[in-house]
Formats: sequence, C-alpha cells, structure tokens
Amino acid sequence: MKEWIKLLSNTLLTNTDSDSKKDGKKLKSIMITDDEWDLLVDLTEVLSIFADVTTELGGSNYVTSSLCVRMLIEIIKTLTTRSSNQQTYIDEQEDAFDESNNEEENQDINKPVITFGLLDEVKSKLYMNMKKYYPTLTTAEALIPSILNSRFKSLDFVSLEHKTKTEQHLHQLFKQEKENQKKISDISNTSETPDISNNSKSKKRKTLMERLAKDSVVTAPDNEVGEYLQIYEIPIKSDPLIWWNEKKDKFPILSNLAQKYLAVSATSTASERLFSNAGNLLTNKRTCMKPKLFKKIMFLKRNASKF
Repeated sequence: MKEWIKLLSNTLLTNTDSDSKKDGKKLKSIMITDDEWDLLVDLTEVLSIFADVTTELGGSNYVTSSLCVRMLIEIIKTLTTRSSNQQTYIDEQEDAFDESNNEEENQDINKPVITFGLLDEVKSKLYMNMKKYYPTLTTAEALIPSILNSRFKSLDFVSLEHKTKTEQHLHQLFKQEKENQKKISDISNTSETPDISNNSKSKKRKTLMERLAKDSVVTAPDNEVGEYLQIYEIPIKSDPLIWWNEKKDKFPILSNLAQKYLAVSATSTASERLFSNAGNLLTNKRTCMKPKLFKKIMFLKRNASKF
C-alpha cells in the first residue's frame, strides 16, 4: 500500500497535465511518513487480537464460556507496557472504546504525527480500560468453566493462589451436585413405590437379593475431582464436550457440572445472528408464509453447512 501511494504520487508529478501535477503535490504533502506506516502496522497487530477474540467468542458450534477468561487475559498481556503497570487509576469519564472521545479530530493532516511513544500510549489506555471493564477477571466463580474445560484445566494462565481457590470451589460444587443428584434419586424412588397402605395383605415379599439391591446405591467416588485434575490436558483442537461424553461413566458428577457450565454461551452473537436470518427471511412480502414452511427454511439455513 505504501509503495503504491508513492508510485501514484511520482506518476502524477511527472505528468505533463497541470491538474495532475497539482494533485501530485497535494498527495505528496499529505503522504504518510515511514514512521506513521510502521505505527499503523504495529497498531494493526495490537488491534487484530480484539478481532480474533470477537470472532472466537461469537461462535455457536463449540464451547465459548470457558474461552472467555483465557482470551481476555491474553489481551491484557498483549497490552501490558511499563506505563500501564505503573498506572493504577483511570478516570471514569475516560473511555478508550468511546468513538466520541477524539481529542485530535481537527488536527492538520498536512503535519506528520509524532509517533514516538504513541504505540505505548494507545496500549496503556486500552490496558486500563480492560482493567476497568473486567476488574475481577480471575475469581473462582469466573474460572470454573475454564477448569471444567479439559483443554485449560491446569489454569496455567493464572496465579497459583487463584488456581487453588478455583479447585477448592470446584470441590464445593461437586459436593453440592452430588447431594442434589442423591435427593433427585430419592424422590424418584419414592414416587415409583406403589401405595399399599390400604391393602397390607397385597404387599409382596421381597427376596434377599432384592433387599440387597435396594440398599446398594451407586455413588460417585469422593476423589472424582482429584482424579480429573491429575489427567493431562487434551489438545487445543479437541472438543471438550466429546471428551466429557466419553468420560461420563468415570466422572458422573463432574460431567453433569461440565454440561451446565460449558453449555453457557459467552456472547449473544449466535442468537442475534439467528434473529437476523429470521428477519431476512420473513419480510413484508412474505407475510403469508406458513409457520411450518418458515421453520423448515430456517432449519436448512442454519444447518446447510452440516450436510
């Protein structure tokens, strides 16, 4: 791009037409300097990570909630500079993501931009805004989806203190889930028992083996969390939902927890995309479309890539 603009400017200056020479001089006067080009390249590299995270967290065919904390921490690492580490306060009115906050809107484009230290300044403002919007990013509650994702369960992207607290919180959730499943099982067994209070004579005598089968309740081992944490992480390209489905017999309680937490979507992009498709299909000229046909077309629209 830079070389193409230079070539265009030189071509206009060497042209015999007076208007072309005039345009060439004007283009040369506002031409971006080499330092400005280098700054744009660096800014593109920094901002591209925001685009990557937006794309990844907007997916609908894979788990996204467990990716959220991991990716936000990676953004903060990318934005970390010496000045951002030293700065501990940000004005509530200052927002780097606010489009209306542009102090140099009327700057003369004929003057070159002083690029020295500008990249660090931009990264520092973005860093402080990330800290502002996500002040409690590594809490135990926020890290539960990550530890239940068998790709990130080692939590090597947080401190040892946060990792320990998250593991303790996972043990508590495991106990709660185990108690809830036991209550559900007891209620189910009670509802299936026939009411024989009015006819005691019709009560059927149970054999010894039936009594033993009744007393032997299948329970999950207490060290289920410990065994899970000892297993090696799976590759980044693997699907944790498939992994949990294969390990549900070994980790019955944790697999239920994983279904609850990993099924949560990190963003509303997928649902908004669905509403957009529905709006594009059901227009003012298609108000007489029957609901059955609409459902079939929407199904084909959303699942065409799978066939």
